[in-house]
Amino acid sequence: MTALNFLAPPARFLTGLVAFLLAVQASASSLYVGEVALAEDEPVTPLVLVEALDQVLVRLTGPSDESPVATLGLSPDTIARLLQGQQRVRVETLDADGVPMIEPRLRVDFYPVAVDRLLADAGLKRLGRERPSILLWMTVDDEGATGWSDDPVLAQTLAQQAERFGLDVIRPLRDALDLATVGPSDIRGGFLEAAEPSADRYQADIVAMLDLRRDEDVHAGRWFWRIDGRDSSLSLTGDSRARLIENGFGELLAALVERYGTVVGAADDVTERVVVEGIVDAVHYAEVLRYLSGLSLVEDLRVTRADEREVEFELSVTGSGLQDLIGLSRILTVEDRSADGRWILRLTR
Repeated sequence: MTALNFLAPPARFLTGLVAFLLAVQASASSLYVGEVALAEDEPVTPLVLVEALDQVLVRLTGPSDESPVATLGLSPDTIARLLQGQQRVRVETLDADGVPMIEPRLRVDFYPVAVDRLLADAGLKRLGRERPSILLWMTVDDEGATGWSDDPVLAQTLAQQAERFGLDVIRPLRDALDLATVGPSDIRGGFLEAAEPSADRYQADIVAMLDLRRDEDVHAGRWFWRIDGRDSSLSLTGDSRARLIENGFGELLAALVERYGTVVGAADDVTERVVVEGIVDAVHYAEVLRYLSGLSLVEDLRVTRADEREVEFELSVTGSGLQDLIGLSRILTVEDRSADGRWILRLTR
């Protein structure tokens, strides 16, 4: 857990600081949890644990053609040392026909710090807890009938695959305000500009579009997304919609790892000084503390100066990419970097 060291803050911050400290608890992120379908009377084998760990490693490093566990050459003993806990659960889901069913699964928790250290030792780039939110617009063309889809099985597939890849996916309400700017023809054409107003509405960082089509037994999908002003597209065919969604989310995750991934611990710890402007009360102060201390690159944090409207922090950071991580936030924006190397940030709330 990130260590926090503080100089004495102004008196008006004390109440918020105490509340903040009481609220901070160490908990494993869902990024480090694998879930495998397993019958209630079926034993937990090493292959089951490999499948669960593969899910976690794919979420962190992006999809690959081979099992990440096999690529890293991890032994059963090594996997056992990464385990934090496991439990059998029963999950309510829908079958292919939309009928509710109960599926028994094994939920496996892995130690985040141990997994991160494993990836750092291997020199692998990973995407941390800071992940951009994705506003996904989707249209469905089913043998000539084009429009929106409220198919619960399709919605479940989107939710399950987003969780599998650790993606924060937002679906628009498609109310009058949304439909005033985005229609099915915009999605089919990949006109991402049309969805920019809705991205502001839902406070999404990335806009994505998916055009699903089916002609008899052939399914096709066209994906479009924009990351940091750069547009990408992807055309897929497959035997099911689920496969098109799975492959599309996988490629989107790979693009995010390429843009925002970092090699944590690849270099010696670096001390970064940041000055946050616009802090006017204890709530702001606690919010900034919570955010900075929760960044996946930050190992240690202490306050070195605080006055009426700004606070200076000293961060012990492992790896590079601090500016990119802050850029993903809607809490702070990077204003400048001073001549002495301090980052000048502004609270946006």
